[in-house]
Amino acid sequence: MNAPWKVHAETWLMSPESPFVLTSGSLRLLAESHHLDTGDRAPANATFFRWLKDMTAAHKLIEVTHGVYLNRLGHRSESPSAAASFVRRGAVVSLAYVLEQAGLTNNFGETFTCVIPTHPSWTTPQLSERHVPGLGTFRFHAMRVDRLEPQGAKTSDIYDLRFNYKRTTPEKALLDWIYLANTKQSKLTAPALDINANELDPRRLKRLARKMGIEAELMAWMERWQQYQNDPEVDANASRFEIG
Repeated sequence: MNAPWKVHAETWLMSPESPFVLTSGSLRLLAESHHLDTGDRAPANATFFRWLKDMTAAHKLIEVTHGVYLNRLGHRSESPSAAASFVRRGAVVSLAYVLEQAGLTNNFGETFTCVIPTHPSWTTPQLSERHVPGLGTFRFHAMRVDRLEPQGAKTSDIYDLRFNYKRTTPEKALLDWIYLANTKQSKLTAPALDINANELDPRRLKRLARKMGIEAELMAWMERWQQYQNDPEVDANASRFEIG
């Protein structure tokens, strides 16, 4: 029979109001909250960490990095990308993953691409990948903070405000990619030309490109993209996969 504090904790984790990303500290407070409400004895450290181990073994919690967990009891369909800033401090979900999730590319995968803001006065961020078995890989790229959040740009142009973590709009994701592909510090190559760029908001693209100072780079990429779309061989290859 499960201890009352376990029943209380797991019931709360199943609720839609529970957080998707939790730390071992917040889970510990959750385990102790039943004790505070009822006066029952709080679990010992060894008991608590054994419960954490059992929860991860059952895939009710998924550890993405030391002491950080995804709550799969209450949020089975949430994207693991929400944990990016816990894996690497300050990380913002952007680039290919955002475009894939918006349905603008066909290259679906389990790689969560992110950018980390940098500044000459800040400590150099750690950019090593973080692979989580059964979940995917978090991949990070450094980006100047004044390009990630350009002065004067609308927050709603930069970030997709439907999410409760920092995740760029598709337009910003494409521009971040173009910007990084044109810097010597990044190993990223230019975005693939099979992106459905015609589905992006052209006004938002122009506004952001101007604020980021990469209008020429955007124009050059769009010209190559248009040439690719007009290539008859591209149309012929695409027609082979049409259904009906």
